[in-house]
Amino acid sequence: MPQNHDLRGRIAGQSAMAAVVEAQSRRAPRRAVARLFGISPLTKQSRAQYRGAVGELLVGSILDRLGHSWDVLHGVPLGDTSLDHFAVGRAGVFAVTVVNCQGDDVAVNGDELIVARSVSTAIVTARTAARAVAAALSTALGRDVDVIAVLVMVEPVKVSMLAIPADVQILTSMQLEQWLASAPALFTGEEVATLSTAAEASTTWPHPQQAAQKSRNLTRAFVRIHHDVRAASLRSFFWIVTALIVTFLSVWVLVSVLTELVVTS
Repeated sequence: MPQNHDLRGRIAGQSAMAAVVEAQSRRAPRRAVARLFGISPLTKQSRAQYRGAVGELLVGSILDRLGHSWDVLHGVPLGDTSLDHFAVGRAGVFAVTVVNCQGDDVAVNGDELIVARSVSTAIVTARTAARAVAAALSTALGRDVDVIAVLVMVEPVKVSMLAIPADVQILTSMQLEQWLASAPALFTGEEVATLSTAAEASTTWPHPQQAAQKSRNLTRAFVRIHHDVRAASLRSFFWIVTALIVTFLSVWVLVSVLTELVVTS
């Protein structure tokens, strides 16, 4: 099978990062006042992509450190959409979908993923992606290939499992590495190699996307945006703390003055 060097060269979160960089490139430069007071540099359009990219980068880094017995691909094309991460090892074939839940409470209720009181279709998306991966690999190898759907929730504050779907494994990013590392072996090393070769073949996936043309430049551009977002967050936090201190001191002075007036009257 011909190798897909574009796919092999994709980096975690590449599509989301590209969307963020593209959206930010159309934004007018922030004014000095906005920078001073920590107004986020992100546009409304790019906030969701930025959050998604950060989540994919974190999960991608976890998968990439699994070791040489695993093969990991990022941004696998599935036609009009793409799979966040693909992993194959002796424990099986995994289609990994990522939801960034940093700072949010999460509830799982069947096919509903409720993040900060908003219903997400991520569980259905994870199942659909796994089925598409299974179909593509089965066609490429001429035999049925089972693919495990995995939904990874990045750093949620609290997770409530109300009703767990039977065909989608739901994990937090803190659980992912240990869960994969402790999974029982299903394949031999030769079988893993065969699946890996099929996964990176240019003929396996529908409409292979161009990838990693300028991944280094893309990473640099995203890192600059990430730095600006972090700096804005720190400035915003500084002003919030300052406002709280000023408010506390003002109340304290007012109470002291009123107390003094009462005592002297």
